[in-house]
Amino acid sequence: MKIAITGGSGFLGRYVINAIKDLNHTSIILTRKDLENENDVEYRKTDYTINDLIQKLHDVDAVVHLAAKRGSQGNISEFHNNEILTQNLYESCFENNITNIVFASSISVYSDAKSLPWTEKDLPSPSLMYGISKLANEYIGNLYSEKKGLCIKNLRFAHLFGFNEKNNYMINRFLRQAFHKEQLVINTKSVAKREFLYAKDAAKAIICALKHSTVSGTFNIGSGDAFTNYEVAEKINAIFGNDKNLLIKNSDAEETIKSSYMDSSKARKELNFSSDYTFEEALKEIYSLMWGLDDVPLWY
Repeated sequence: MKIAITGGSGFLGRYVINAIKDLNHTSIILTRKDLENENDVEYRKTDYTINDLIQKLHDVDAVVHLAAKRGSQGNISEFHNNEILTQNLYESCFENNITNIVFASSISVYSDAKSLPWTEKDLPSPSLMYGISKLANEYIGNLYSEKKGLCIKNLRFAHLFGFNEKNNYMINRFLRQAFHKEQLVINTKSVAKREFLYAKDAAKAIICALKHSTVSGTFNIGSGDAFTNYEVAEKINAIFGNDKNLLIKNSDAEETIKSSYMDSSKARKELNFSSDYTFEEALKEIYSLMWGLDDVPLWY
C-alpha cells in the first residue's frame, strides 16, 4: 500500500514513516522542497494546489495529513493556509477516489477544565488560534466525509513528546538539561496536570486508524498519563540520573497553564488503539537514543 504523508519530514512524520515501513508499506512524502528519495521513502514536490495534488496522488492508496503551521497564536490569518491546504488535499483525494484519510488534530480543541477528562462528546472550546484552526480542519474533514464519501479520521493527540524534537518547549528543554546534568527550573507552583503521549504511540494510532479504512469521525488519542510540570521534571531527572537537581523559582506564583487530559476509550473500542509506552518507558528509550547523537545542545 502506498501512503502519502503531508508534513512527513517533521517530528511526528519521522515516527509515522518508521511505523509504515515496519508494515512493509510505502511512504510518499508530499513536500514543497526539492528532496532526494532515500531510505525507501519517496519525496514528491508539490505546491499543494488542487491540480498539482491530483497528479501527485494519482497512485496513492491512503493519506496521512500532518502538515500544519503553528503561528504565533495572535492572528487567525496566520493559520488560514492550513485550512486551504486541507480542503485542497481532500478535494484531490476525492478526485482520485482516495477515501482512507487520517488527520492529525490536537487536544488544543478543548479547554473547559470543568469537564475533565474530555470526551469527543464535549463541546470543543479552543483557547488558542492553533486550536481554532485544528477544529476548522476537523469540520472540513467531516463535511468531506458526509458529503463526498471520504472516510476521514480526526485524531486529537494529547501533548506529544519524543526523541530529538528541535524546539525549546518545556519537556524538550528538560530532556536536554537533564542529559547534561543541569538544574531543571520551574517558574511557578505546579498544580495543573497535562496528558502526554509518546510520538511512537501517536504513530501507532495513525496506523490503527488507517487499518479501519471505512471508519470516519473524531477520536481522542491519549496515554492516560497526566502529570504536573514538577512531576514531569522529577521523572525526567530520575530516568536521566539527575536526581534532585530541580528548582522552583516562586512556589507562590500562579501557573499560566490549565489541566488538560482526555478519555480515549472511543479509540480503544473503534480503532483498537492503546498506547504501548508509559511515560517512564518512553523516557528510558529517549535517553538511550540521545547517547547516539553527536551533539545535544541545550537550546535550539
